[in-house]
Amino acid sequence: MRAFSRDNLIDALHYHPVRARHVQADEREERLRSSDGTLLGYLMWRPDLPGSELWRAMLPAVAAMLAGTLILVALLALRTYRLLRQQQAHLSALRKAHVELKASEAHAQHLAFHDVLTGLPNRAYFGTCVDQALVRRRPDASCAVLLLDLDHFKQVNDTWGHAAGDALIQAFTRRVKLAVGPEDSVARLGGDEFAVLMQNATEAGATDLTRRILADVRAPFDLLGGRAFVGASIGVSMAPRDGTTRSELLRKADIALYRAKDLGRNQYSFFAPEMDETLKAKAVIEEDLRAALADSDQLQVHFQPQIDSGTQQLVGVEALVRWNHPAKGPVSPQIFVPVAESTGLIVPLGEWVLKQACRAARQWPSLSIAVNLSPKQFRGADFAERVIDLVRRADVDPAQIELEVTEGVLIEDDGRVQKAIGKLRAAGFRIALDDFGTGYSSLSYLQRFAVDKIKIDRSFVANIGEGSDSTAIVNAVVTLGRSMGLTVNAEGVERAAQRDFLRAAGCDEMQGFLFSKAVPEAEITKRLQRAPAAT
Repeated sequence: MRAFSRDNLIDALHYHPVRARHVQADEREERLRSSDGTLLGYLMWRPDLPGSELWRAMLPAVAAMLAGTLILVALLALRTYRLLRQQQAHLSALRKAHVELKASEAHAQHLAFHDVLTGLPNRAYFGTCVDQALVRRRPDASCAVLLLDLDHFKQVNDTWGHAAGDALIQAFTRRVKLAVGPEDSVARLGGDEFAVLMQNATEAGATDLTRRILADVRAPFDLLGGRAFVGASIGVSMAPRDGTTRSELLRKADIALYRAKDLGRNQYSFFAPEMDETLKAKAVIEEDLRAALADSDQLQVHFQPQIDSGTQQLVGVEALVRWNHPAKGPVSPQIFVPVAESTGLIVPLGEWVLKQACRAARQWPSLSIAVNLSPKQFRGADFAERVIDLVRRADVDPAQIELEVTEGVLIEDDGRVQKAIGKLRAAGFRIALDDFGTGYSSLSYLQRFAVDKIKIDRSFVANIGEGSDSTAIVNAVVTLGRSMGLTVNAEGVERAAQRDFLRAAGCDEMQGFLFSKAVPEAEITKRLQRAPAAT
């Protein structure tokens, strides 16, 4: 048998240095010898309980290790559970974020192609709709593009505020949506400009729709500050007649829209080829007028005499611009002045005329010089200051300069016009209300705006003595002006009978072809040198 040392015996065995006297039946023994054969003792054990001593010795350690293992497993399980919960929460958050991102993307997509105030498609989306309609259009079918623009929308904003303006836009949107068909698309292009796309349209159908919209818009709108009466102007282009691309249709509908505005507002117009030619002609006029302003030798100021009704003497002149084109010759003011108004060139043109009027005023200290002002000029924040500074630098008494404003200037008043007129009068300028009686609220302007003179429009003077209402209107205006201490001037006097009637009615001043057309500066100088007598 292999020998063992005492130190390496297994604890589960019983070691005895001497042989036991009595060996139990359930025990076994074995001699233990050293390497040289010396008897060391006897090893006894119980075969039915092998390692019992070892087990008893190791039990606390095993129990501790088992307990530690269980604790470790529990801790690992708890951490795993927490990690799983965190992962689930993270996944849930990711799913929520994904849903929110999708919703946000959808909202952003909607905002990118829809108007916030009305919810209608915007310009970009409408352009896509037009493109798609042109692609889907059958060869024998047409589609129509309508551009709509609210009339007097600025007045509503200025009178009742932007909240009322927004309410008007929303109410107008509802009316247009009710007027169009189920296949038609309505869009807001911006501000007070809208568009309608009619698919499978005919000219008759487009005409019916425009008339329905105009009829609906004529009805008053109940807004935050009261009831507003507005209108709309509509321009229409048809595909394929007027074009087969989005840009062509929108451009030509826009041209037709401006034609509708020229017709007097609350009107509609279909595009016609001659409109395009007119637009091109206006573009040429604009370019040439810019060149004329840079080279003022083409421009001149003529002066139309204003005559005292009682003495028939020259008391003033009205400065009127004339344009002698180097290639085309004289260009009518009725052609180039509207172009100057629409392009903003009226502002530098008006200042140039005022400078020429000041130069003439220094030569004619006994005359008042009337200069027309445009609505565009009044829109400048420092307009009054510029006029005052210009006249003072010209060394002219402001009292010699008479500034004529039309009712169109007063209609667009947002407070700036009234303030500017107040500054100009305080500086010594005289203010004349031109074309009096042609507006719908002329009398209210006399209450709101301080003026020094009213000029009776030539349309009333033309019908004097012909049994029309003009005779009564002229009498009433003269009486009104005199009662308010205003100078009354009558324009467009062409016949002696008109002159005699106006003189008898008490009109203070007259001007017209009966006395003189607008003439160059030299002619006025000659007339003054002749010591003017009664005409």
